[in-house]
Amino acid sequence: MNDLIHAVAAFLLPPTGAFPLLLLAWWLRHRRRWLSGALFAAGLIAVWVGSTELGALWLQQRLLGPQQAVQVQRLQDLPPRESVIVVLGGGARRLMPEYGTAQLKPASIERLRYGIWLSRRTGIPLIFTGGTPRDAPGDRMTEAALAERTAAQEFGFKLAAKEDRATDTRENARYTAELLRGQPVRRVVLVTHDVHMRRALRAFREALPSGVEVVPAPMGLALSGFEWRDLLPSQDGTARARYLGYEWLGYLAGH
Repeated sequence: MNDLIHAVAAFLLPPTGAFPLLLLAWWLRHRRRWLSGALFAAGLIAVWVGSTELGALWLQQRLLGPQQAVQVQRLQDLPPRESVIVVLGGGARRLMPEYGTAQLKPASIERLRYGIWLSRRTGIPLIFTGGTPRDAPGDRMTEAALAERTAAQEFGFKLAAKEDRATDTRENARYTAELLRGQPVRRVVLVTHDVHMRRALRAFREALPSGVEVVPAPMGLALSGFEWRDLLPSQDGTARARYLGYEWLGYLAGH
C-alpha cells in the first residue's frame, strides 16, 4: 500500500500532475467546448509552471512564502554551547559503484557542507540527524553515520553528535529533542533546503521545549530577479517543482 501511495503521489507531482486536466479536456471536447478549452489552457499553464524555474519559484512563493538566508552575526549573540546546528539528512544511496560503498545523496552533502560552514564561522557545534529508511536492509549504514564519515574524511570536521534513528522529518525532530534533553541549549539552528524548511520548522517547534528558539537556516535559495532562460523548461525547474509538490503534500498531510 505504501508503494502504491508513493506511485500515485509521484504521478500527481509536476509536471505530470497536469495530465488529468489535459485528458479531461480531451474527453469534454465535443460535450462542453468552453469547459474543455478552459481545462486545456489550465493544463498547459500547469505544465509550464511545473517545468520552468520561474514557474516553480512563483509557485513556491505562493505556497511557502519568502525565505531569507540566516545572518551569521545573529547566531553569535549567545555562547556557542547554548546553541546547536542541526542538519537534516536528505537521503543516501546504499551503493555507489564508483565508490564501492554507500554514500550520501547530493541533498545531504549540500546540507552537511552548509552546516559545517556555519559551524566553523560561529563555533556552534553541529548535529546531523538521519537514520535508515524503513524499507532498507538492516546492515545499511545510517545517514548520520555516513555524514560523520564524510565530514571527517572530506571536510576534516568532527560532528558534535549524530542522531541515527529518524526515518522522516517528525522523527528527526523528536529524536533530536531527546538527544538535547538536559543540555543547556537555548537555540537550534535548523539546516535544510528552503522547500523543506516550512515542514521541518513545524516539526521541530512542536518537538522542542517552548523555551528553545528554532532559527531557520535554509539553503538552495534563489537569487532575486530572473533571466529569459528561466521561462524555458529545464531540469532544475522540474526538480524544484516536483520537490515543492512533494513537500506541500507532506505538509498538508501533517508529516
